[in-house]
Amino acid sequence: MEIPVLLEALPADGYRATSLSPTRLSAEAPSREEALQQVSRLMQEHLAHAEVVHLNVTLPGERHPWHLLAGTWKDHPDTPEFEQHLAAYRRQVDADPNRL
Repeated sequence: MEIPVLLEALPADGYRATSLSPTRLSAEAPSREEALQQVSRLMQEHLAHAEVVHLNVTLPGERHPWHLLAGTWKDHPDTPEFEQHLAAYRRQVDADPNRL
């Protein structure tokens, strides 16, 4: 898993490494490498019994991305012919045993 890490030089020598995602962890050490290793170890320990998933949340007032397409073919003169061609193609695909 690749995570973004903010690496800062400390005023009194040393470095601070802070993970930015999926959880915020921080470690300070005398060298860059040590600070990064510590954050890596902390992240491994923290996520040992966890799972990272992606979740889409629809916000109030947010429209579905296909909203702009809804109804665009309503009452279009080519719709019946288009649907016939689509059904014929679907039958062709379904009948082909070599097609996945």
